[in-house]
Amino acid sequence: MKRKGASGARVRAGLKKLGAAAALAASAMPLHAADDALRIDGYLREELSWNTRNWDDTPENERGKLSMARTTARLNIDWKATEDVSVVAKLRAVGEFRTSFLNDLEKMGANNYHDGSRGNIMKLYNRNDIGDVVRELYIDFPLGDRSRMRFGKQQIAWGETDFFAANDLVHGFDYTWRTFLEPANEELRKTNIMFKLNVDVPELDGGIEAFVRPGWDRKEDIGTELDIYGGRWSGQPYAGVDFRNIDPYDFDNREGDYKDVTGGIRWSGLAGDINYSVSYLKTFWPMPIMNGTSKFNGMPGTSPVDTVGRRDTTGLFGNVIYPMVDVFGFTASGYAEWADAVFSTEVAYIKDLPYQISLVPNSFASQVVAPGFDGIERKNVLAWMLRMDKNIAATQSLLGSEKPMFFSVQLFDKWVLNYDRNDRLLNSVGWGARTKEHSFLLTGIFSLSYDNGRIKPEFVVGKDLTYGGGFAVPSVTVELAKDWRWKVEYDAFWSHEWRDARKCAPPNAGTCDDAGFFGVFHDRDQLYTSLTYLF
Repeated sequence: MKRKGASGARVRAGLKKLGAAAALAASAMPLHAADDALRIDGYLREELSWNTRNWDDTPENERGKLSMARTTARLNIDWKATEDVSVVAKLRAVGEFRTSFLNDLEKMGANNYHDGSRGNIMKLYNRNDIGDVVRELYIDFPLGDRSRMRFGKQQIAWGETDFFAANDLVHGFDYTWRTFLEPANEELRKTNIMFKLNVDVPELDGGIEAFVRPGWDRKEDIGTELDIYGGRWSGQPYAGVDFRNIDPYDFDNREGDYKDVTGGIRWSGLAGDINYSVSYLKTFWPMPIMNGTSKFNGMPGTSPVDTVGRRDTTGLFGNVIYPMVDVFGFTASGYAEWADAVFSTEVAYIKDLPYQISLVPNSFASQVVAPGFDGIERKNVLAWMLRMDKNIAATQSLLGSEKPMFFSVQLFDKWVLNYDRNDRLLNSVGWGARTKEHSFLLTGIFSLSYDNGRIKPEFVVGKDLTYGGGFAVPSVTVELAKDWRWKVEYDAFWSHEWRDARKCAPPNAGTCDDAGFFGVFHDRDQLYTSLTYLF
C-alpha cells in the first residue's frame, strides 16, 4: 500500500545501494555450471473470502458478499554463485478484484485521505510497486571460518510462539488484507534492509546472531499496519472510516523516526537437552500509538514541543506514531519424558512500552471521537508465553487418523509492572477496555492427518481469559494433486463487549463501551478458501 509522504528519493537510493552491492558481488563471482547452482520455485494462489454475518456499521446488508478475491504470484530465486556465496530474491505480486463489498466501503469513505489515495480502496490491497514486489533480496557470504554475513532486504523471526509474539518484534506486520489469522507469518511480516551476522561458537554449544537496520527502508516498512482506513479488516464500528483524516501517520518524530538505526543481538545455545536464547532488541514498538495533539485541553500527548520535534501534531486530533522500545528477551524449549511432550517458554521485558490513556470525562477528544486520544503513558511490561506441544496417539483409534494428532496449547500474559489503575491505561485507541495488570490469553491447536497426509483437518481456538471473547478457526487442507493445494477455513469471533456506534455518539464516545481485543472483530466472521499451485 502506498502512503504518500514517503521519501521516494530515499527509497530509490536504498534500493540502488542494495542492488549495486548485489551486482558488484555477483560480477566478481564465476557462474556455477552445476545443475543445482540456480534454484527457482514459487506458487500461484487465488484466495476468496465471504462475509458470513451482516456488519452493523454499514448501511447495506453485507452478509454473504464476497469480501476478498486476491491473486498472488510468488517467485523464489536462489543462486549459488560460489560454493559459499548465495544471492536470494523473493518476489511477490498481488492483485485484487474490486468486489461490491469493497465498493460499499469505498462509498462510505474507506481509504479516503488527501494523500492522493482518495476514492480508490484498491490501493490498499494491490501490491505492484517495486518496494512491495521485492519481498526479499540479499546476498549471503562467509566472513572467516565461523561467521556469515547476510546483507539486503530480509526478515528475521525471533521467538517461540505462533500467535501473539513477545520477542518476534524485529519487523512489523501488514494486517490490512488479513489479520493475525494468516498461519504463514512470513506473508504478513514486513521486510527491511539489514546487515545480519551469524557467528558459530561451538566451544559453548551456541552462536551469536546480530543485525543492524541502517534506516534505508520506506516509511511504510516500519511498524504493524492495522486497518485504520475503513477497509475489510477495520474494527467494529469503524467500517468506511479513514482515521488519517484526523490523525495521519508521523514517521519523522523523536519518539520513532523511520530513518533511525535499529538492531539487536541474540545468543542461542544448548544447555543439556534444553535449547535456549537470550536477546536484546532496539526496535519500533510494532503497534500504532496515537500521539494526541495539544490543540485541545486535557490532551498532553507526548509533549509535542520536546518529544515530537515540532510545535504540534500535524493531525487535528494527533498523529499515529511507532515509538522506539528496548526489549530484553529469553526463550527455552525442551522435551519432557514424563509428559511425552515438548515444553517451550518465551519471556520479554519491554522497557517503557507506550500505552494510550483515557482522561474521560475531562477530555474533549475522547468524548466526541473515541477513547484514547488523551496521550501516552509508558510502562515497563513483562510479556511471557508457556507452550506444550504433544502428539496424541488416541486419535488413531478414536478418529481414524493415520498418525497421532498434533496438539499445542499456549498461555500468554502481558504483565504491567508497577500497575496503577489510576493511570487509566487503554489496550488500544478507539475502544474502551481499560488495561488490567495481567492480560491472559489461552490458545489451542488440534491438527490431524488422513490419506497419507493429503487431507489435513485443523482446529485453532483462542479464549481471552481477562477481557472475554475469543476466536475459533476450523479448516481443512487437501492435496488435490502433487502441486495443487486447496484450503477451506471458517474464521469465527465472539465477544460479550463491543463498541456499538448507536450508543457511542457524542458526547458519550469515551464512556460507552468496554470492548476488548475480540470486540474489535464483532460481526467480522469470514468464510475463506484458497487454491495454490506450487512450482
